[in-house]
Amino acid sequence: MSSDRILARAQETLDRVARDGRMATRARKRQLRTARQKAVRVLLFAGAVVIGLAVWGLISPIGIGGIIAAGLVLLLGAALLIALPAGLSGLAKDLPTTELAQLPLSTEEWLSSQRKALPPPAQRLVDGIGVKLEILSDQLRTLDEKEPAAQEIRRLIADELPELITGYQRVPAPLRKKDLNGINPDAQLVSGLNVVDSELQRMSEQLASGELTRLATQGRYLEIKYADG
Repeated sequence: MSSDRILARAQETLDRVARDGRMATRARKRQLRTARQKAVRVLLFAGAVVIGLAVWGLISPIGIGGIIAAGLVLLLGAALLIALPAGLSGLAKDLPTTELAQLPLSTEEWLSSQRKALPPPAQRLVDGIGVKLEILSDQLRTLDEKEPAAQEIRRLIADELPELITGYQRVPAPLRKKDLNGINPDAQLVSGLNVVDSELQRMSEQLASGELTRLATQGRYLEIKYADG
């Protein structure tokens, strides 16, 4: 085996380890976000139960039975709130109505749930897009929803990106590597994800530099679309 091939394989291994490390870090962050959201739910519910118990005590004596009943309500309610999914429902159709500040993270969570159904080259691009969405999340916290720049960002990550993924998934699995009317769905998906990745990088850089007008007027749309069926 030549030294160049050895170096290439070593670089591939390092890239894979780094990518796996980023994925693990992102997974931990998602788990922490979910845990925090559920903890806030339980605390708010517990506060409501305590307030209700206090109001009840002002109206009439609570008694042991009332305290036991309140405790059971608290336990059952907390268990239900923990069991319910936090954040995004897991459906692409919910993304367009998600608040702008939460949209990048919601899109990242949805994208992560679709990752295993994509070919390896697309998975690697999805990982990179996920990192850019995390960065974009912090940048959008102070951006007005009515800004043209905000509308372009929403169009890309709430409409164009999900349509790219779901359009690919509508193609039957045995046909995804074959040319269909001169189009290879796997290659088309990778090309489209490359466009999304480049656009997110451009948007993030222009938001960082405060160039909102330029961001709003220089938008490019996905160059590749899937026809239904």
